[in-house]
Amino acid sequence: MATPASFFQQQHLARRNSRVMVVLFLLATAAVITAVDVVVAAIYAWQSWSDALSSGPRTFAEAFAHVPTGVHLTACIVAAFIIFLVSAINVTRLGAGGAAVAKMVGARRIEAATRDPLERRLLNIVEEMAIAAGVRVPAVYIMDSEGGINAFAAGWDVASSVLTVTRGALETLSRDELQGVIAHEFSHIVNGDMRLNIRMIGVLAGILFIGSIGQFLMRSSRDPDNKGSMQFYLVGLALFIVGYVGLFFARLIKAAVSREREYLADASSVQFTRNPDGIAGALDQIRTAARGSSIAGRYAEELSHMFFGQAVRLRLASLFATHPPIEERIRRVNRQFVSSEYRRRRAVAVATGAAEAPAAAEAAGAASFAGVQSGGRREGDIGVAWGRSAADSVKLVGALQPVKMDYAARLLKALPEPLRVSLREPDGARAAIIALLLAPKEEVLLAQLEALRSASLMALAERAATAAVYTRDLGPAYHLPVVDLALPA
Repeated sequence: MATPASFFQQQHLARRNSRVMVVLFLLATAAVITAVDVVVAAIYAWQSWSDALSSGPRTFAEAFAHVPTGVHLTACIVAAFIIFLVSAINVTRLGAGGAAVAKMVGARRIEAATRDPLERRLLNIVEEMAIAAGVRVPAVYIMDSEGGINAFAAGWDVASSVLTVTRGALETLSRDELQGVIAHEFSHIVNGDMRLNIRMIGVLAGILFIGSIGQFLMRSSRDPDNKGSMQFYLVGLALFIVGYVGLFFARLIKAAVSREREYLADASSVQFTRNPDGIAGALDQIRTAARGSSIAGRYAEELSHMFFGQAVRLRLASLFATHPPIEERIRRVNRQFVSSEYRRRRAVAVATGAAEAPAAAEAAGAASFAGVQSGGRREGDIGVAWGRSAADSVKLVGALQPVKMDYAARLLKALPEPLRVSLREPDGARAAIIALLLAPKEEVLLAQLEALRSASLMALAERAATAAVYTRDLGPAYHLPVVDLALPA
C-alpha cells in the first residue's frame, strides 16, 4: 500500500505534469495560429511574385521575406479570433451548468426525499463529502439506462456542479467503493478540473473550425481548370492540413492532461477517504464487469473525458485515451492490491452486511458530539476539523481532508432523524432554515411565528415551530451543514 507521503508526491507530480501539458496545449494552439499566418503570407508572396514586374522580387523566398507586417498581424488576429469565438460558443454551451449536461445525457435527478435504499446511500455519501469540503451539496443524477460502472461531475464551478452516477455503479459498487468514486469526482470539483476540460474542449473546437474552413474552400473549388478555383483549392488544402494536424496534436496533449488529472483525483480520493481499497475496488469491479465502464449514450464520446472510467473505446487508445489503464490506476493507489484476495474479503463483508455499513468514523455516532450542543460546544473537536480561526476556516473551504470527512460523517449521524428527513423535501427544508433564524426567547419566538402566520404562511409557521424543537438544541457548528443539506431540496 502506498504511504501518505507517496500520495502527496503523486499529487504534486500530477499537478506539475498537468501544468506542463497545459503549456504545451497553448503552444500547440499558438503553432496553429502561426501556421495559418504562414499560409496567408505564402499566398500573398506568391501573388506579389507572380504579378511583379522586373522591378519586383526575383524569387519567391524574397517575396515571402518582404510580406508586410500588417499581413502577418491580420492573419494572426483573424485566426486567433476565429478560434476564440468558436471556443467561447462551445464553452458557453458546456458551461451552462452541470444540470444541463446531466439532462443532455438523459439522467434523472434523484429527489432529496427518495426512499430507494441505493439512492439514499448515494445521497448520504454526497452529503458527507459536501459538508467535509464546506461547499453546497450538489444535485445528484442517475443514468437509469446505463449498466456500465461510471460517474461524472459536471458544471463550471462548485456552485453549478452536479454529480451523475450510472445505474450500474449504484447497483454494483459497495458503499466504500462508491465513496471512493464520489471522492474522486469531488476532487475534480474542488480542483477546477471541469472548468479546465471545458476550456480545452472549446479550444479544440476552434482549431477544428480552421480545418473545416479549409474543407469548405476545397469543396467550393469545383473547377480544377480555373486558375482562381485552383488557388482557392490550394488555400483550402493548406488550412485543412493545418487545422487537422493541429487538432491531432492538441487532442494528444488534451488526453495527456486528462490522464494526469485522473491520477490526481485517484490519489486525492485515497487521501480523503483513507481507504485505498475503496477506489481500487471500484476500478477492479470495472475491470471484471461485463460492460466495464462503457457508456452507450449518443454523447458518450463528446463527454468521455468527464467520466470516472473510460466511457468509449478509441482507436490508438494508448495515445488518445482520456483515462490511464485501470491496472496502472490500481497500482498507483494500492501497490499491494490483489484482486482475488480483495474479492474474497468483499464477499465476506457483503454476506455479513458490513459492506453496506457506514465507515467506522460515522458509526461512532453522536457520542463525540454530545458537547457540541448549545451550552456545551467542544471547541477542540470543531477546531481540529474546521480551523481555529476565521482565516483558517476560509482557507479550508473547498479543501477535503480526512479529519473533515470523519467530522462530517459524525455530524450527519448526530443530526436528529426527524430533522434530516424534513430537509429532504422543499417545505421541510424552508422550515428548517427559518427555524435556525428563530429567537431562543419564547416571547420573541412567538412573535416571529405570528408574523409568519399574518403573512399567510400558516403551514410554514407550523413546520418551522416543529423544526425549532430540534434546531434550538443544535450548536453553531450545525447551522451551516443544515443549510447545505437544505439547498438541494
